[in-house]
Amino acid sequence: MLRIFINYRRQDSEGYAGRLFDHLLHHLEREQVFIDVDDIPAGADFVDALEKAVATCDVLLAVIGPQWATITDESGARRIQQWNDFVRIEIASALRLGKFVVPVLVGRAPMPAPGDLPDDLQALARRNAIALGHHSFARDVEKLVTAIKEAVPANESFKPRPNSETLRQKDEALRAVRAEVINAQASPLYACRMENGYFPVFGEGNADANLMFIGEAPGKNEGRQGRPFIGPSGSVLDDMLAGINLKRADVFVTNLLLDCPPTKREPTPEEIAFYVPFVDRIIDIIQPAVIAPLGRFATSYILKKLGLSEHKGKIGELHGRLIRAAMPYGDIHIVPLYHPAVVLYSASQKELLRKDFDKLKVFV
Repeated sequence: MLRIFINYRRQDSEGYAGRLFDHLLHHLEREQVFIDVDDIPAGADFVDALEKAVATCDVLLAVIGPQWATITDESGARRIQQWNDFVRIEIASALRLGKFVVPVLVGRAPMPAPGDLPDDLQALARRNAIALGHHSFARDVEKLVTAIKEAVPANESFKPRPNSETLRQKDEALRAVRAEVINAQASPLYACRMENGYFPVFGEGNADANLMFIGEAPGKNEGRQGRPFIGPSGSVLDDMLAGINLKRADVFVTNLLLDCPPTKREPTPEEIAFYVPFVDRIIDIIQPAVIAPLGRFATSYILKKLGLSEHKGKIGELHGRLIRAAMPYGDIHIVPLYHPAVVLYSASQKELLRKDFDKLKVFV
């Protein structure tokens, strides 16, 4: 599913940008169109925040009005030449990341000449522009959408429907890994499993899922039945999945630890180190296009595994973000989420969790 970022200068084309946004929603879903980055927290690196917002999209529409290149700040300097100009930062990021950038001319604005642009925007002058006329606005937007869909390849965060042989091979590979976990006597939790009559909690769901959830550790209920997320947290997870029109059978759900610890506590470094090679193999078999780690432990592990700088961040800062990454089998998205158990401790967090889950709709 395409994701389009609308870049504009408020003093120059705010009304046009809003009109463009409304018309795009006639052709696309709300989750596909982004406009305004207005939730940058105090103290955050705004350049980094803007670049990350642009990175989550496939297309940037640079809305250019009559005063786009000439508007000045209080000192009389042109805004487009300022290092901290939001418009400049977003377009420069899109060009650097190889996004599909389209200049959108409104109000009969001309295309800026290369000499009117800073060095990092020079490539914009070579992009073919589309003009949106006042009386032909709807028709022109329709042409714009058609051009975008023809030019931008299919989203890499979706996989083709698997054939029966692919599913059979993946199911067989997962069973082989599960057998190794069952016989893993070297596990720091093997003795606990045997003493309590627990089963390993390997994970379950679609062996070729597009979306994979990774939690923290199974509890006693999960250990007794050998299934992940079947207690109160599982009910919350099911509710959130239903909210984005998914069922357990559509996704794959597992944990960092594939056995139940003896008490309700945080996973130890020794336990994580033992089980994550199995989790890595599960990921390699399923090859999900989207991984949603649930909670701080899973989030830290996945982001660190992929060499992403965000792994040092806290879950309170990372939840709900779309982070692009690369696996050996292709590009993916990481979407950190709070663990569903957060709702059990604080009912007020349910809407926040639901809002974050809504961001997964673009991958459904």
